[in-house]
Amino acid sequence: MKFTFTFLSIAFLLVIASSCIEHEVIPPPVSTVNLNCSFSGYVNGTQIELTQNVNGYLGNTQNIIDVNPSPNPSFMVYMTEMLSPNQPLSLRLKLGACNWDAAANTEPTLTMFNNFHTNSAINLQDYADNVNAFGFEVTYTDNNSSVWVSRELYNVPNSVTFSNIKQQSDNTGDYSFFDCNFSCYVYRNNPVSGLLDSLQVQNGKYSGYFKK
Repeated sequence: MKFTFTFLSIAFLLVIASSCIEHEVIPPPVSTVNLNCSFSGYVNGTQIELTQNVNGYLGNTQNIIDVNPSPNPSFMVYMTEMLSPNQPLSLRLKLGACNWDAAANTEPTLTMFNNFHTNSAINLQDYADNVNAFGFEVTYTDNNSSVWVSRELYNVPNSVTFSNIKQQSDNTGDYSFFDCNFSCYVYRNNPVSGLLDSLQVQNGKYSGYFKK
């Protein structure tokens, strides 16, 4: 009788112990987008290459929003850049503008976002001094931290084409990936002479992304 009681007691304790064991919960896999950027090109004949995770270079995005009361259109300008906390040299592209009715949506929908960037590969893009309305802009910061910006000048050769547009999303947001090939002049006001200096960017290729 004593043996039976002891056996039952042990079995009871084992049942209680097993019920207290926490089972490992394995979360479902999370799909992540590979946010990778790169730039290569020639600036005044010198080859420039910016590569993700080399010398601290990473991609960054920021959008400029101009909300206007309906029925006036609101505008979203998309910006992407490669920069490093360790190096002054950087490159930034702006593309604008996606317009929408702020009375219907607080910002462009995913469909609007996709259509805008898909059309960037179809329609001719012009350089513009103010991309809040339309156009394409290049900003180049040199090794001396001088900032050079493209301009809306029709008497100088420039070109820009977007290709390989691909939209991807993850838990950090919605992205439009692209390749952008461009050649242009960028300008700055000379701090000594006050005259306009220029640099020629040739065969520039930026592979990156815009964020919704």
